[in-house]
Amino acid sequence: MINLTTMTIQFIDCEPDGIRICRIEGESLVTVVVPRGLLSQASRLPQMPRRGIYYLLDEDHGVLSRVYAGQTIQGISRLDSHKTKKDFWNKAVMFLDEDWNIDRDVLDALEAQAIEYVQKHGSYETDNKQVPSPRLSPYKEQRVEELHTKILFRMRALGYDLDRTDGVTISAPAVFHTKRNGVHGNGSWNPEDGRFTVLAGSEVDLDKPIIKSRIAQNMRNQLFGTATGKRSLPRDVIFSSPSTAAVFVLGGSVNGWVEWFDECGQPLDAYRTHE
Repeated sequence: MINLTTMTIQFIDCEPDGIRICRIEGESLVTVVVPRGLLSQASRLPQMPRRGIYYLLDEDHGVLSRVYAGQTIQGISRLDSHKTKKDFWNKAVMFLDEDWNIDRDVLDALEAQAIEYVQKHGSYETDNKQVPSPRLSPYKEQRVEELHTKILFRMRALGYDLDRTDGVTISAPAVFHTKRNGVHGNGSWNPEDGRFTVLAGSEVDLDKPIIKSRIAQNMRNQLFGTATGKRSLPRDVIFSSPSTAAVFVLGGSVNGWVEWFDECGQPLDAYRTHE
C-alpha cells in the first residue's frame, strides 16, 4: 500500500530562494522559510499563526553549519530580535499554528525536544547551550512527539536535514590549505568528529571582519586582541567545523568545505558524502 503526503509550497514573488510558505494536506501547522535579508517582508505576511517553534540556520545549499532552536508566541516578528542579537544565521524556518492547537505546556515541551535534538544529531554546531526542563502532563506527551516528527519530516522535505552527518568517501590527507586573497592557512580535518584544526604558523587576516561566527571572533580576540593586518597563528586551534575554521582565518562569511584544499587542488568537500 502506498501512502501519499501532499505538501504545497507558495513562493513569494516567484522567487524559489525567497520566502516560502508550506502546508501539508490535513494538517494545521504552517511552515514559513524566511531568508534573513527578507525578514521585513516576511513580517508583513497576512494571517500567519503566532505560536510554534523555529530554527535559525547557517546553511549553504542545504548543508547546515550551525543551528539554533527556539519558540515563539509572536509569530514571525520573534525573529526581529535575533537579527540584531544573533549574527550567524542566514535563514529561519518557522513552524506555526493557532494558540488552541498548541497550548503553552506543549509549546514549552516541543521547544525542549527540538533543542535536545539539535544538540545530539547532525554534524553542525548549535547555538543552544542548555535544554529547558518543562513540566508536561503524560497525556500531552504523544502530542509533542507527533508535532516533532512532523517538523523533522518537513525540514527534510525542504532540504534541511537535521539528522544528516558527513561521511568520508576516501582517505583524507593530513593537511589542507587555503590561499584566498594571499592569506596562507594550513589545517587538518578529523573525519571522525568533523572537527578542523587550524595549524600554528597559519596566517590570519585580521583586516577582514567576521560576519557570522561569534566563536571565530571570540578566538581572534583571545589570540590577537586589537591587532590588525595579517598575523601568524601562535598555536594550533581546534574548531567544531571547517567553516568556522575558515571564517577564523579568512574573515567574512565562507564555506569551509570549499575553502580548504589538498595539495592537488581538491576541496575538502570531495572527501565526504552526505548520508
